[in-house]
Amino acid sequence: MSVIPAGLMPHIKRFGWSGVVALGVVFVMLAGINPVTLISGKVSPPPPPTSITGVPTASATVEQVAAYPPVVGGEAELMWRRFFWQTAIRFPRVTLKVVENSSGFGCGLAGKDLTVMYCPQNRVVYADADAYQRLRTRFPLGADYAMAYLVAEAYGHHVQWALGIFTDLVTLQTQNDPDKVRAKELAIDQQGACYTGMWTITAGIDELNDNPAVMAAVDAVEANRGNAIINLPLGIVVPEVLSRASTEARSTWYGKGYAIPAPGSCKLDKIESEGLV
Repeated sequence: MSVIPAGLMPHIKRFGWSGVVALGVVFVMLAGINPVTLISGKVSPPPPPTSITGVPTASATVEQVAAYPPVVGGEAELMWRRFFWQTAIRFPRVTLKVVENSSGFGCGLAGKDLTVMYCPQNRVVYADADAYQRLRTRFPLGADYAMAYLVAEAYGHHVQWALGIFTDLVTLQTQNDPDKVRAKELAIDQQGACYTGMWTITAGIDELNDNPAVMAAVDAVEANRGNAIINLPLGIVVPEVLSRASTEARSTWYGKGYAIPAPGSCKLDKIESEGLV
């Protein structure tokens, strides 16, 4: 008596054993089972969290909430590493540091209510865990993606530093022409928004500019930044405290980065030529 079911024999004759095995693997995968698990008996580890799957739940612990900014930062860094690799330029090191509160900020801004900031001096993106918790309490529907928006924007500021844009700004500051300095700062801010749009679509997230809950939380952070009294010495640039462009201008360039997620969409000379403020 054959151990092979009679109903299976026609398929074996037609496709061969390899074809039948391949078909079986497909059915197993469609059922949501990892074929490796069936063969080895070992359960595969879950995939790492993403900017979408890693969003903390409403009842998340402090540690779970603090784990989200590094997830976003990791995806933003991977995106930029790929773009730099395509142009044969080495992506400079950047670190994300989640600090307990703003007293852990660098660049001489300890204690300032900025929530997220990039310090070009040591190439560190700082995320304030305490400020993030307060944001979640105040904006439960939009705080997490707002935090992701701010972290992604900070990584865009790292790219601006790598491109020498902050050095150009410092040069302008020494020329005693406030109008030119402000125009450059507004263009830098719009480029940051454009880079954030690039990250958003790359991460598979719908346009955040169209999400009122998210943008309300972002605007609240920006209001706190605007109220902070900051006097930086000449030569030190912290992008989060530069002049901020209008909502219309930022939204326009965010949309351009989202529509075509490539650095060429966000070139500074393009932004300056359009003259949005």
